[in-house]
Amino acid sequence: MKLLFIGSTRRGFLGLKAMVEAGIPVSGIISLAQDDHEAERYEASFLELAQSRNIPLRETRLLRDPSILAWAKAETRAECAFVVGARVLLPDALFNVFPRGCWAVHDSLLPLYRGFAPLNWAIINGEKETGVTLFQVAGGVDTGDVLLQRRLPLGTDETAPQAYERVCAATTAVLLEAYRVLQDGKARPRPQDHALATFTCSRTPADGLIDWSRPTLEIYNLVRGLTFPYPGAFTYHVGQRLFVVEARPLPDAPSYVGRIPGRVIRIEKDLGVDVLTGDGVLRISRVSEDGRKTCDPSALIRSVRTRLGVDWVAAMAAIAKQPSS
Repeated sequence: MKLLFIGSTRRGFLGLKAMVEAGIPVSGIISLAQDDHEAERYEASFLELAQSRNIPLRETRLLRDPSILAWAKAETRAECAFVVGARVLLPDALFNVFPRGCWAVHDSLLPLYRGFAPLNWAIINGEKETGVTLFQVAGGVDTGDVLLQRRLPLGTDETAPQAYERVCAATTAVLLEAYRVLQDGKARPRPQDHALATFTCSRTPADGLIDWSRPTLEIYNLVRGLTFPYPGAFTYHVGQRLFVVEARPLPDAPSYVGRIPGRVIRIEKDLGVDVLTGDGVLRISRVSEDGRKTCDPSALIRSVRTRLGVDWVAAMAAIAKQPSS
């Protein structure tokens, strides 16, 4: 059974590599261009794998490209298609042409967390589990019938990149099993219960801004849900963006009745910098000015008079000085 693989990102590449190494006849690859802000890119890895195995490949950002659609239907002669890492809806002209279906992998327990960045959102929301679901592509966002699903626990201190490695492994296992089921004609997909569906909106790097007035646990979850290679949770220090790479809620935090969220209350080299939140204290242990190279926060933050976050007074004053249009 010939297969067309459509995908991007590390998860997609690892899944494709495992299928090729398992001897599955991949007759074509559509490599989806990743977003410009992504730190880890896999377009070159897809191309290298395709060339080493003499598999035809097309790279695109828009799956509605007529030339891509024509190539997928006429040249690959695939009986089914697997999709991993697509961030756009597949056009009907693509997913309706395969005799044994077009199937996508989503990193959540559908119908929960339909949409964008479900793993990051699950950690940000403090969920205790996530999963991997393989479903049949249909009209709508992640609405198709489910063929396979695997549950994955989320640790209370687990970061998104740590969980992502397990999601990648589960994705590979699901793809290999799904291919066997489809090839043997034993696929029995089940409809999703749409009444239980929840949705996530897309995230941009700007959405990582920390609001220090929020609860400590909420801020902590944002940090671990966005740490590198994701865009990162960040604040501002003396007007410059500062990424919080590692942090942890401070147990038995002192009770502040005069509380200014974002105020630094303690600085200890090799221990961390303690910052007031809306209800407690977050101890920051690693920071970064560029999102990659990290350092001890005490190397940058040196005064307990420091208040992290946007200086709204200065910002509004600067806006007021701008000429009106």
